[in-house]
Amino acid sequence: MKSKTRKNKAARTKIYVSRFAIILLSIILQAVGMWAVLFLLGQTTPIVYSVAVSVLSGIITVAIINKDQSACYKLPWVILILLFPYGGIMMYLTFGNVKMSKRQMKKYCAIYTEHHDEYYRQDEVLNRLSEEGGKGKAIVGYLRYATAFPVFDNSTAEYVKCGYKFFNSLKEEIQKAEKYVFLEYFIIDEGVVWGEIEELLLKKQSEGVKVYIMYDDVGSMPKVSPDFYKELCKKGFDARKFHKFIPVVSVSHNNRDHRKIAVIDGKVGFMGGANIADEYANITRPYGRWLDCSVKIKGQAVDSLVRLFIQLFNMCGGKTLAEEDFICPKHAMYDDGYIFPFGDSPAPITEEHIGENVYLDMINRSDKYLYIATPYLIVDTNITTAIKNAARRGVDVRIFIPQIPDKKMIYMMTRSSCISLMSAGVKVYAYRNGFLHSKCFLSDDDSAVIGTINLDFRSLVHHFECGAFFYKNSLLNDIYADFSYLIDRECDLLSPEDIKLKPYEKVVKSILAFLAPLM
Repeated sequence: MKSKTRKNKAARTKIYVSRFAIILLSIILQAVGMWAVLFLLGQTTPIVYSVAVSVLSGIITVAIINKDQSACYKLPWVILILLFPYGGIMMYLTFGNVKMSKRQMKKYCAIYTEHHDEYYRQDEVLNRLSEEGGKGKAIVGYLRYATAFPVFDNSTAEYVKCGYKFFNSLKEEIQKAEKYVFLEYFIIDEGVVWGEIEELLLKKQSEGVKVYIMYDDVGSMPKVSPDFYKELCKKGFDARKFHKFIPVVSVSHNNRDHRKIAVIDGKVGFMGGANIADEYANITRPYGRWLDCSVKIKGQAVDSLVRLFIQLFNMCGGKTLAEEDFICPKHAMYDDGYIFPFGDSPAPITEEHIGENVYLDMINRSDKYLYIATPYLIVDTNITTAIKNAARRGVDVRIFIPQIPDKKMIYMMTRSSCISLMSAGVKVYAYRNGFLHSKCFLSDDDSAVIGTINLDFRSLVHHFECGAFFYKNSLLNDIYADFSYLIDRECDLLSPEDIKLKPYEKVVKSILAFLAPLM
């Protein structure tokens, strides 16, 4: 059995390399062709070419400067265009000018057409939140503005501290399914974990349960065959792959579905960092022990997870799902603080960097302590300055990163950011002998954010993401206990000497830091 699995993985890897190489070569040839046309124009009509390039570079530079974005996203493009007008213009037109069809925008925004405020008692909930005071009102207020989603005071959540427990809990809930199962993941890998989940899904399907599956094409490309979704459809599932990676020059190839959402019957939902792959359950260990965290949500807050799933599922084509067919009409009632599940998306869908703004709000409003778990730390000066200022005003700021990286070049930038933060008094811990993949903020015993949003430009700017803001919930105690366990038992407190960069790493880091906002 193991030999067969290895052969299958080797075959998939070969297909992935071949497919990726063909598509990448096609994209490169298209870009070169576009550039060649302008180059030949410059050779045949140099005066016209020179004037056209000068005017176009000026127009594009002014347009970039006037974009409603942080300077760190705009500056690299401006520098490229000013230093290399011809090449910079072509790179921007090829990879920087993001567009989305009206049809896609309409499908994405459909869930925002009705706010359902009366149905979700928003006046009552918001008044209660306002009376209690604290940072919850401000963060909820921003999320209401940015997403039009509701905040819930009648739901509950359970903190799931590792991938192994998450998969066990997910399988238990799938076994209870009576109507439908939603699964949306960046990565699905045909390994042990998926084999067990698929077996359960087939069993439930034979009992009349509908199964809807979505995975990201690029994220899952090394793990499954190009026709994996078709194979799932033949088994009776409604399966779709998000944003097929096709041989067309476009910056939208960066806009991946990085969300991880599971919903069962509209009654129970999961959200967190774990994909459906063996390394997340530590069945395989390519980077040592893998640590992730998720949340299991019950109650009316699951309605938002249903809408987030349908939002991207309908963008993939095929039969359109109607949210009213999947919203649970009657939930169990809980009294466990406030929960606000939310989604984030790239421009031009929204110019709001929702995940980043929520993180910034948590950092700026922290008073006693702030604990952050993140696999990557590649951010703009807004976040690093906010973290430094929090430490300088006396907040106990602790950041948890992996000891073993999954991407060595990216880890250089993470280490560099950590050294800078240490200078302001931030404590940095490395998860011993493994890879920490959790995305978790915890502040002052009263608020937390858990989801899929990494502290890097890909998550904060380019990807479709999701998260949940928790305020005065019982799960905060479990999150704090888990951080305390990491500090005492599984992490090493680092010094600048422990993670200092070698001379060649500083050079590589400088280049990557310049390119990171564009990638």
